[in-house]
Amino acid sequence: MHFLLTEGMGWIEVITGGMFSGKSEELIRRLIRSKYASQKVVAFKHSIDKRYDESNVVSHSSIFIEGVPAASVKEMEKIFYEKYSDAEVIGIDEVQFFGEPVVEFCEKLSDMGKRVIVAGLDQDFRGEPFEPIDSLLAKAEYVDKLSAICAVCGNPASRTQRLVNGEPAYYNDPVVLVGASESYEARCRKCHVVKREDNKEGKLYFIVGTDTDIGKTYAGLKLVKQEMDKGLKVTAIKPVETGSETFPENLEGSDSYAYARLLGKNVEDVNIFFYKKPMSPDAAAEADETSVDIKTIKEKIDKELLENDVVFVEGAGGLLVPFVENYMYLDLLVDYRKKSEVILISGNVLGTINHTLLTIDVLKRNDIKIKGVVFNNKENIEDKKFLKNNVETVKRIGKVEILAENEYGE
Repeated sequence: MHFLLTEGMGWIEVITGGMFSGKSEELIRRLIRSKYASQKVVAFKHSIDKRYDESNVVSHSSIFIEGVPAASVKEMEKIFYEKYSDAEVIGIDEVQFFGEPVVEFCEKLSDMGKRVIVAGLDQDFRGEPFEPIDSLLAKAEYVDKLSAICAVCGNPASRTQRLVNGEPAYYNDPVVLVGASESYEARCRKCHVVKREDNKEGKLYFIVGTDTDIGKTYAGLKLVKQEMDKGLKVTAIKPVETGSETFPENLEGSDSYAYARLLGKNVEDVNIFFYKKPMSPDAAAEADETSVDIKTIKEKIDKELLENDVVFVEGAGGLLVPFVENYMYLDLLVDYRKKSEVILISGNVLGTINHTLLTIDVLKRNDIKIKGVVFNNKENIEDKKFLKNNVETVKRIGKVEILAENEYGE
């Protein structure tokens, strides 16, 4: 940043962005450079911010400069006029804590010919403008918006995620809550989550198979029953199933029928689209001269989340099976990535390490949370060493939890 200096001219510089983006570090850097230039400098901070030091202005990376704490703009103004009125450069860290009155104070200082540098969050934990930064951005001569690195996916992060006991905070929680890594982390737009108390939704799990005919429903029924045995209200959705012509009229033997029977429901309560030909959903729908309606599937999921404690959604085939042109099962998971987890079902057979790790890689690359993996010994292999090697290798390389190892015929 280059400035054309004019005697008696003041201005406001705003350094903003999400948490862990280096705002305080940049503020301190500019103030220290001003000191090297033999300019008189003072750095203010709000007295509420005692995360790293009572008085010094300290960055997350432990860079610091001597600071002056103040509990309000009124106190900061009093201290300035009594002790630091000859300062040429004034820095204010975490300026959002001072509220709207700080805007007028910064204007006064800059009108006096002072260089005013402020650092603060441009958005609160909800992702909404954080007053008074929005006003300062409009009035400042120079603005720099910094990015952090998303703690979830590694992309550039512009938002601040508040966590309470490891879970995203609710929208109605207090805006100001001083904390560091134990309470906040940097997130990108996709990974930023804010919960709403007026939207009491159940837990959502997507059941994903590494291939077709891998035992997704076999494992899914066990998972549903486990949650039911806890006394929870549970349901399952099989949005799309194909091959109805291979089942009797009541669809006995189908995945949808199995879930409906366990839940004491009708097949139509579990299934939305059931096509005749045993083909991929897009092809089977085309053969029936219709198509899969993604909007209807989402409406069903959203409705069941409001009415149940736990909702399981089982796909048709594998992760990259197309539902409609250019929309795969993976895309549905991406659309619900902020409120769901995936349970991956894998056959404990030769080749499963490759198939399972490939699926895990695709899920992680799309920022989808994996609850864990269930292995089905569908071929009833008796070589325990072979089975254990598959499981341990996937666990080690994929860095996932193993939820169950099912033996068929149990």
